[in-house]
Formats: sequence, C-alpha cells, structure tokens
Amino acid sequence: MERISANLSARTSSRVAFARYLSAKYPDRSVKGWEMAIWRYDNAHPETDTTTPHHTPTAQSEPYLLADTYLYDAESDTYTTHLKTANSFVSVPGETHRAMLADYSDMLGTPLTIKEISRLHNFPSRWLSEYSRIFKWTHGSDPFTDEEISVFTEAELATALIEKKRNAFLQRATTEETKQIHADAAAYRDLQLTLLNEFRTLLPAPLTKIKKLKMPASDRPYALIISPTDFHWGKHGWEDETGETYNFTEAKHRLMTKTGELISRLPGAPEKIILGAASDFFHIDNDAATTTKGTPQDTCGSPAQILMTGCKLAREHIELLRQVAPIQVVFMPGNHDRHSSYALMMYLSAAYENTPDVEIIVSPKSRQYLTYGDTLLGFTHGDSTKQKQLPSLMSTEAQGEWGSHTHHLWFHGHLHHQTLHETAGCTIIQLPSLAGHDRYHYRHGYTQSQAGLAAHLIDREQGLIGYLFTPVLHQDNS
Repeated sequence: MERISANLSARTSSRVAFARYLSAKYPDRSVKGWEMAIWRYDNAHPETDTTTPHHTPTAQSEPYLLADTYLYDAESDTYTTHLKTANSFVSVPGETHRAMLADYSDMLGTPLTIKEISRLHNFPSRWLSEYSRIFKWTHGSDPFTDEEISVFTEAELATALIEKKRNAFLQRATTEETKQIHADAAAYRDLQLTLLNEFRTLLPAPLTKIKKLKMPASDRPYALIISPTDFHWGKHGWEDETGETYNFTEAKHRLMTKTGELISRLPGAPEKIILGAASDFFHIDNDAATTTKGTPQDTCGSPAQILMTGCKLAREHIELLRQVAPIQVVFMPGNHDRHSSYALMMYLSAAYENTPDVEIIVSPKSRQYLTYGDTLLGFTHGDSTKQKQLPSLMSTEAQGEWGSHTHHLWFHGHLHHQTLHETAGCTIIQLPSLAGHDRYHYRHGYTQSQAGLAAHLIDREQGLIGYLFTPVLHQDNS
C-alpha cells in the first residue's frame, strides 16, 4: 500500500498513461486496476497537486482495499467498479452488493435470475450482467463477499449463513403469497366481469322474505358461526374400497341433516349467522377434474355437473339458515377449489343482490376479518398459513380492530379434524369436515377423524361462550 500511495503522489502524467506505467512496473495489478486506484486516490485527495511531492499516507490510514477490478471502501461500505455498459464508474452500497450476491447464490435456495435481481434492487440488467462477471459470481458461489470472509470467523460465517437462509425462505414465502394474492385478485375481477352479469340473467327472482322458524328469544345477544369446511362436493368414495359411500346424495344428506340438527340445539334465536363459504366446498377446480394445483381426484360427476349442482346446493343451505336469522357469508378460498369457489361466491352475490337479510362478502384475499360485538373474527382455509402465524397476522393485518376488541378468534379448516387452542392472545379453532373418504384418504390411513359439522356461539360482549357439534354416525350412512 505504501508503494501505491507513493507512486500516486508522485504522478505527473494522465491517469491512463500513468496506469499503464504502473502496470508495466508492477504487473501484479492490471491497467484497469491501477486506473481505478488512481481514481480512488484522486477522490480521496482532491486538494493534492500531483506535480509536487507530498506526504505519503501509510497503509493504516487508507480506508479502502484494492482489487484488480474494483475498489472497496470499508469506511463508507461501498464497492466502486468501472462498467463498460455504464461508460463510467458505478458505486454500489455494500448492503446492496451483498444482497445481490445472496440472491444470485443457490446456497440459499432457488437463485434469482439477473432480470429478477435487477428489478428487485433497481439495478439495470445490462450493468448487472457485467457487474456479476467482474466479481465472478455464479449460482454456485457462496453468499459471502471476500471482504466478509476476511473479517469473520468460520463460526460467525456459519451462523450468518443460517440466518441468510431463514430470511431467504421468509422472503420467498412472502413473494409466493403475494403472487397468489395478485392472481386471485385478477381472477376475481375476471369473474366479476364475465360471470356476475350472466348469473343475474339466469337466476330466478330471490325470495326477499322467508318464513322464520319459531325459536325462543336468547337471554343475551349472540352470533352463530357455522362453516361446512372441506365439504368436497363431487368427491367419490366407493364403500367396498373406502369403507363408506360418499357421493352427491350422501354429501347433500349430511349437509342439510347436520345443519338442521345444530339449529334444533340452539338455546335461542341468534342475532345473526356468519357462514364460512368455499374452503374446499368443491372437490375439483377445472375441466380436467383436478385441484387448483393439478392433482387428479376421484369424482362422482363431471366438472360442470359438480360446479352447477354445488352452487344450487349452497343456495339451498343458505335458505335453510335464513329461517333462523340474517346471514353474513364470508369467503374462505380453499386449495382444492380456489377458482371454482370464486364462481360460487359470484353466483351467491347475484342470487342475493337485493336480499336484505343476506350479505355476501366477496374478496379475493385468502384471509378475511369481521367483527361482532367485542370480538375480532378471522377466517382462512388454512392451507397456506401455519397456525402459529395467525395471531401475528391478525394483529398486523387488522391492527385497529385488534386493539379495539377484547376477544380474537380464528376459524380455519383444511386438516379435516377439529381442535381448539389459545396462543398469543388469540383462540384458534380448526373446524371438522363433513366429507367421507376417497381412495387417497383411505390408502394413507386418514380415516380416524370424526366427520361432522360444528357451530360456535359468540356472545356480543363475552366472546366465545359455546360450542355445538353434530357427528356423522355409522347409521347415518346406512
């Protein structure tokens, strides 16, 4: 470093000419490397008269490291590189440099492409292609710079690698969820434009009034939450193969009969009913009879038959519940029927467009929030978010309601059996399934959960106060 500084201070020629001279005399550095060293020295000493000898800085006083093709300033944590594609020197903050390297390395998972990194870090892709070549980045590179490796111990690097992997996983998970939300929003807009008007023309005029069941008044106002999650309309199970029959007839019998049993057990008329809709209401999602992601399924009817009869059944179910109390229908898109369930919600939105006691809440979001009295309610299918994340998601996504309500409840399905536990100021309720078995569930031994339908009573002031469950018994299938 002393020899570099001495030569720089004694220079009397142009930068390029002097760089050539130094490279010939000291071939351990290229012409470009010396040119960048001269440029960096000039910037650090703008007051210097290069025609007059002066004090030579020591190695300890120099705040930067020199490489053949770049300069790293440790004090400002900046990488400076000459890029032909930019026709100039480009300075990159160390944080950005390290982040781009980590994104390009496959040690943290699936590496990003040059274009993806360019968009993410606002760095022109042509520059980035040259930049990555200068630093010899490959997808097989470790996610640490030479400067980091020279400073940290092996143990510190190992700890940092673990943390980088954890952050990369969380970032990718968030990215994937964001992509899904955007896709769902686009699908929802398409359905609004193409399906809702068609539904309006095809549907018969709804009954604006319906005869209410005679029920005693409740001592305290409460809401009833009921959701036939994981109903899997159109699923096929052959008794000889799965131990029970599950088809259109059996599924409809279970839904209507078990809902009637729950109604008969109510302590009095609820103020309102909140119905969680979709959440794998349909077994398949397309004309190929697969789930949204493309997994083939055993079905008891054609895709069109499943969609059309399922929409009609959902309306019959709402008509049954309307006899008890006004209804709020909230959307819970599932992993089997993410797009078919949009069609269901648009159908119901058209069917009850002018019906005062039925509110259809249609939104492409995978997590929905409602309030009742002093309780904040969350609804999601449960396939893309772990239970332990739900309290923090609710407190973040519904921040105002979280702080102004005493009770916090989550409802989800997906796993076909019921649980209830409290954590982080929130009660998480996993709902059961009414569905029977198909070949996949039977072969994998997923036959031990009790099928049935649950209802939860939410007091306006006290929150969750009661739970009802009506099971599917063996004699129900005979």
